[in-house]
Amino acid sequence: MCRSALLVAVGILAVFSLLASSGAAWGAANWTVHLAASSSGEAQSQAIPAAPVATSACAVPASGKKVTVTWAAITHATNYGVYQSTTTATGTYTLQQTVTVATWTSGTLAAGNYWYEVVANIGTNWASVKSAATAQRTISSTTCA
Repeated sequence: MCRSALLVAVGILAVFSLLASSGAAWGAANWTVHLAASSSGEAQSQAIPAAPVATSACAVPASGKKVTVTWAAITHATNYGVYQSTTTATGTYTLQQTVTVATWTSGTLAAGNYWYEVVANIGTNWASVKSAATAQRTISSTTCA
């Protein structure tokens, strides 16, 4: 019994040695995946989109206290979610609107401070992380800044 266990151990070591000497490139280039005839399935993969960059907000002077937010478009994005905070740049953000273009203009804003972030969405299952917050935009009671 000791002899057969030794032969099995030597046999396994010989197989590992053969695989190791064949190199990792052989294994990487020669993997084959089969799907049994009675099976069915579907798989798709796509990278999560990057966060929109160059997000900026511009207060529209003397025209109803509105802010326009613009950002760089993301390839394959189906829409974008525009989020607003009225507390701080790191505060709580709420979704203002979902748009299909790389710009958004707010409705008339009350006096206060505003920050914006944008999320890119691909289809219904993939969303990027939020962009960096825009610089603070202050809406005063008389003018936009």
